[in-house]
Amino acid sequence: MAGELLWRDTGIPPKIGPLDARAIFPIGLWLFHWSYFTAAVAAASIVGLYLMQRTGMTPMACLRFLRLQCIGHRRETMSNERQWRRRCRW
Repeated sequence: MAGELLWRDTGIPPKIGPLDARAIFPIGLWLFHWSYFTAAVAAASIVGLYLMQRTGMTPMACLRFLRLQCIGHRRETMSNERQWRRRCRW
């Protein structure tokens, strides 16, 4: 019973206070290179991570969503439109 409780919360993303723990990386970048630009990048990334957390998306899921919005739903398989990929039947 005690061994089962150790794995219960492993799927929950780590947090430091109310923020996602991935916000440490931009803060670390800003701490090693003090400038207004890196402070703005750190603040923007923290706000972005917070908004992604509020919507329930992970950063990778958000990048996939943005890629899908850029390329669209239809994907060609060949440059010649007369040749389509055949259905694979195992």
